[in-house]
Amino acid sequence: MDLKKEVQYIKGVGPSRVKLLHKLGIGTLEDLITYYPREYEDRSKPKNIAEVLDGEECLISAFPVRTNERNSHSW
Repeated sequence: MDLKKEVQYIKGVGPSRVKLLHKLGIGTLEDLITYYPREYEDRSKPKNIAEVLDGEECLISAFPVRTNERNSHSW
């Protein structure tokens, strides 16, 4: 796979999509796979609640211990 390949030669990328990608500064396959949106959130490293610092934004994994079935609706 050639990372220097122009986006216009990638299967499924048409002329209108190429224009949009160029506006974002994406010209090659490498640019495309290393592009992160402005507000990218890294969700690859969840923390335990005990590790979280006051005011820190992070990802935690949680599950309900008990539910109130009376208010649970599955529409």
